Amino acid sequence: MKTVIIGLDGATFDIINPLASAGRLPNLSRLMREGISAPLRSTILPNSFPGWASCTTGTSEGMHGVFSPFIKNPSSYTVRAMSGRDIMTRNVWDILSAARGRSIVLNVPTTYPPEPINGMMVTGMLTPSLDSDFTYPASLKTELLAALPGYVIEPARIPDRRARAAEFRRSIDAHEKAVGFLMSRGEWDFLMVVFSVLDRAQHDYWADMDPSHPRHDPKTPREFREFVHETYQRLDATVARLIEHLPADSRVFVVSDHGFCSELFEVRVNEVLAEAGLLAFKVGRQTRSRVRSLGEKISRRLIPPRSNGNVLQKKVEYGRAFLDEIDWSRTRAFFAQDKGIWANLTGRESEGIVRESDFDEVIEEARAVLLSVASPEDGEPVFEKVMRRDEAFNGLYSQRLPDLVMIPRRDEFVYNERPGYGARIVPADSTTGTHSRDGIFIAWGKGINAGVPFSTQPNLRDVGPTALASLGCSLTTDLDGRALMEVFSDERDRPRLGSSYRDPDRAISARTPVYSASEEAELRERMRALGYIE
Repeated sequence: MKTVIIGLDGATFDIINPLASAGRLPNLSRLMREGISAPLRSTILPNSFPGWASCTTGTSEGMHGVFSPFIKNPSSYTVRAMSGRDIMTRNVWDILSAARGRSIVLNVPTTYPPEPINGMMVTGMLTPSLDSDFTYPASLKTELLAALPGYVIEPARIPDRRARAAEFRRSIDAHEKAVGFLMSRGEWDFLMVVFSVLDRAQHDYWADMDPSHPRHDPKTPREFREFVHETYQRLDATVARLIEHLPADSRVFVVSDHGFCSELFEVRVNEVLAEAGLLAFKVGRQTRSRVRSLGEKISRRLIPPRSNGNVLQKKVEYGRAFLDEIDWSRTRAFFAQDKGIWANLTGRESEGIVRESDFDEVIEEARAVLLSVASPEDGEPVFEKVMRRDEAFNGLYSQRLPDLVMIPRRDEFVYNERPGYGARIVPADSTTGTHSRDGIFIAWGKGINAGVPFSTQPNLRDVGPTALASLGCSLTTDLDGRALMEVFSDERDRPRLGSSYRDPDRAISARTPVYSASEEAELRERMRALGYIE
C-alpha cells in the first residue's frame, strides 16, 4: 500500500492541540480525529540528526552510529560534520529498493550525499549548497532547478527579521512544489518529505510568541508574535494539499523528530568538570577571558548580526578557541562538541592521561559531579540521568559515541561546551526556543485504527518499521524499533529477514571526507545558527 511520511521538524502537540481546539488547524485536526495520534519520544539527544536517522532506519544511536550533528575524530579532540555516509544501518527506502519498491525522498536532513535508490532523492539540510550534487539520479538536479528556479534547500537566516520570515515561507512553498514535481514523474510506493522550516521558526521566534519567556518583548510587532502559529497553519494547509494528490488508499504518517519549548538556561559542562578537578585550563586563561568577554560585549552592541540575523553567532570564535584553553596534561574528562563527555584516555586521545585501569573511576566521578548540578530556580538536579555508553547505547557502532551522555530533567535546560569562565549555569542567550523530547505521531488513511491506545509510548525509531509494515515489506532481524502494529486494522506480524546493518566497508568509506574545508565551515555556521554547537 502506498505509504507517506510527512515530517514536520520540531512539531509539538503543545502548540498543535491549542491551535486545533481554536479551529486554526482543520487538516491536522481531521487526521487526528479520523486516525490515531500520540506523543513520539525522540532520541537521547533530541536533535534532528540522530532523530531522523532513527526514524528512517528503525534503529537507535548505537546501531546507526549517530548521536549528534558531529562525529568525534579518532585520536583528536576535534569533531567533523556528519554526513549520510555515517549512518551505518539501512533506511526504509534501501530496504524497499531491495524489494523492488520505488521511493521519493525529499529534504530529509540526513541524506547528503545522495545515494542510489530505486526512485528519486533530493537531499536536505546537510547539503552544502545548490552548487552541490544533491539529487539522485544526478540529472534530476538540472530538471528540478529548471522547473523550480527558486528552489530552497535550507532557508537563509537573513538579518532582517521580516525578510527572514518571508524566506521561511518561501521554503515551505518550494518544498511543496518539489513534492508535486517529483510525484508527477512516475509511479512510487513510498514518499517521504521533511519540512524543516518549522524548527527554524521556533528557534528564532519562540520568545516572540511566548509572553512568559524571559526574553519576550511585548512591544514586538504582531507579525512576529504570531509567526510560529502562522507557520503551523501554513504547514497544516500544505499537508492538506499533499493529501489531496494522494491515491485514496494511501496511508499517511505525520511525524516530528522532537518537540519544542522555551530555552531558559545553559549549562557550561566543561566549567562543571573544571570546578570538580576533572578538567584543567591553561595558566593565564582567566586574563584572556576578560579581554574576550569585553570584546563580546562590544561586538554585541556595535557589530550587526551576520547571515542568521540574530545573536546566535556573537561568539562563534569561542567554540573554536575553547579547546585551546584546556591543559590536556591535567585533564581527565572533557565535554566535546559531539554533546557528550569523554575520558582523556591514554592510547585513544592524542594527549590522554587516564590509564585504562582508571577509566571506570574517572567516568563514575564525572557522573556523580553532573548529577550533583542543581537548578538555580528550584535547587533540584539539572540532569535526570547521566548514562555510561553501555547503558545508553546498544549496537555495533556504540564505540564511536561518547563515554557519558546526559538527559536534563527539564527540556528548557540546554548544555554545551561554551566557555563560562567560572559560571556553570547561565541564562540562555542564543536561541529562544529549543528541542524537547516528545515530538508528534499521527497515522491516518486506509486500514488505520482510529483512536486505539498504544501499549507503550511510540518511539521515533518505531516509525521506520511501521512504514515497512505498511508497505508489506519484511522487517530486519535486528532492528530495535518496533512496528506499531496496533495502528493497523490488519495486525498480522511481518516476517523478518536480513540485517539492518550495511556492509562493514561503509565504516571505512565514511572516513573519506564528504565536505571541502569551506563546506565544512558553512555547515558549522549553520549548526551554530541553530544553537547545536557554540
